[in-house]
Amino acid sequence: MSTIKHFLGNLYSSIHLTTPRAILLGACILAISHLGYGTLLTRNGAALENEIFKGRIIDESDLATGNTKSDIVVVEYSDTECPFCAQFHPTIKKMQDEYGSKISFVYRYFPLTQIHPHAFEEARALYCAGKVGGSKKREAYIHEIFTSKIAKKNMVLPEGGKEALASNVGLDVSAMSACMKSQESSDAINASIQDGVQAGVDGTPATYVLIKKGKGYEVVSMIAGARPYEYFKAVLDEALAR
Repeated sequence: MSTIKHFLGNLYSSIHLTTPRAILLGACILAISHLGYGTLLTRNGAALENEIFKGRIIDESDLATGNTKSDIVVVEYSDTECPFCAQFHPTIKKMQDEYGSKISFVYRYFPLTQIHPHAFEEARALYCAGKVGGSKKREAYIHEIFTSKIAKKNMVLPEGGKEALASNVGLDVSAMSACMKSQESSDAINASIQDGVQAGVDGTPATYVLIKKGKGYEVVSMIAGARPYEYFKAVLDEALAR
């Protein structure tokens, strides 16, 4: 951030700002300010709001938490090796704490394997945590992984780290390790990636706020990146008011 300020200071001192130049510069500054949150997702230049959700319909395999009978669902596509996802985790946790009695929360795996070499195996670990321990244990394991990475300021777990964190939340480590070696866990993550692509995800975190419409879901908002809690609160309150 200090580099950006230095750059802008030099820019202001060297450019005579006519009105058109000022508008253009303001747009550039706004674009730079969004870099810390991740990439804003659109389809053909149009916002995704009020479209029909193109991802897989939420079912029991999602291990939803919160009010699982709610017509409002928050679907987060995430990658545990993604620094923006780690930055976003306290925000989603706060949403779960404050809206858990009103809204359902779904976590879906979207490891960015081209840039995060450990993300696929970590996604398999999350899947197997749910397979072995159910929704609450998987939620606890997700929280444990992100909390550990935030505390250590390191997005890469040490050797044996997945197993150690699983033990911390009371998971059967042997059963989880066996699950992670199975073709089932690999197929589940690949299917989740394809689902994310179908939904329109091209970066993480990507968070969809949905409202049930008939047999599908309408997108209230698709929020890309690690935006502040207040941004999500406004969207959730809007969805609840509908």
